[in-house]
Amino acid sequence: MVSVPGQDAIGQIALVVKDIDVAMESYWQTAGIGPWSIYTTGAPPLHCVYHGQPANYRIKLATATSGSIQMELIEYISGDTIHRDFLASERKGVEHVGIFVPDLEEAIRPYLRRGVAILQQADGLGAKGDGRYAYLDTEMILGTILELIQSSSKPVPPERIYPQKSLA
Repeated sequence: MVSVPGQDAIGQIALVVKDIDVAMESYWQTAGIGPWSIYTTGAPPLHCVYHGQPANYRIKLATATSGSIQMELIEYISGDTIHRDFLASERKGVEHVGIFVPDLEEAIRPYLRRGVAILQQADGLGAKGDGRYAYLDTEMILGTILELIQSSSKPVPPERIYPQKSLA
């Protein structure tokens, strides 16, 4: 068993979708999940490593809270990322589950000791650039990818909120 301080529960469920607007509306209309905070992001400005190599990518993502779980919808735009791989495999449903951790380096160590590889990782999240994430190659073990997330101390404001109008 991997034991990491502060890492005791799944905090995020993420789905890769073809159209983020359609997906947000479906979750809102069908299950009342929302409102959704929408962002366009990628590398740059993040510093990303994908399968051990520097990488650039663009995605749209939307987050909403449902109970104690953050739902994340991801729409792939371009570049090298696990999200492109998920779509190319024609899989549907949950792409990864995320665990929020206080220290990413400390949280990764037990997985690396057990031989779990890092598929993709990036730093530079948030307004201060102090947030980071790592996607771990746990699909054969868990049936899905595990993401470890060290949140930024200052989140970036969303570009817009659904179902509300633009914030601009």
